[in-house]
Amino acid sequence: MTYKKVLGILFIILGFIFTIYPMYSAEAVSWIAGICLIAFGFASIIDGFSVWSMMTHVSAINILLGMFAMLLGLLFIYKIDALSFLVGYLFYLIAFILIFVGITGIIFGPDKISRVKSVLILILGIIAVFLATFSIAQPLYTAIIVGICLIMQGISFLASEVIENQN
Repeated sequence: MTYKKVLGILFIILGFIFTIYPMYSAEAVSWIAGICLIAFGFASIIDGFSVWSMMTHVSAINILLGMFAMLLGLLFIYKIDALSFLVGYLFYLIAFILIFVGITGIIFGPDKISRVKSVLILILGIIAVFLATFSIAQPLYTAIIVGICLIMQGISFLASEVIENQN
């Protein structure tokens, strides 16, 4: 079995789990992210103290970064839904980029077609702002959307495997 087939099956299974049990899967993502951040923070703090005598400024940054990561990890475990938080802010980042590119294209576009494309990009940026707000407010729907995307990606992997085997 090739890696595409394994990934396809794994993504489809995870997608169904996310879609059928969105609250549990979103909570699991928060726990996993929190544990990983705490482990990273602990390792960063140890690394900071281990090279303190040679590079004090780098060590101080490592220690502060480790404390911040551990704090964020604890928040993900006990308070914040990591999935909606990360997806929401990713949408905000994408929205900012799309709005910036859209406005820049409208102002500096060389012809009418590029200005029309820039207007469409600007509209997509505004839609992304609404998606970001919605995903932060409703983590349940974010988990369902992630599940559907995982299923589609799994089907895509399986379909590409079938097409490659036919050729």
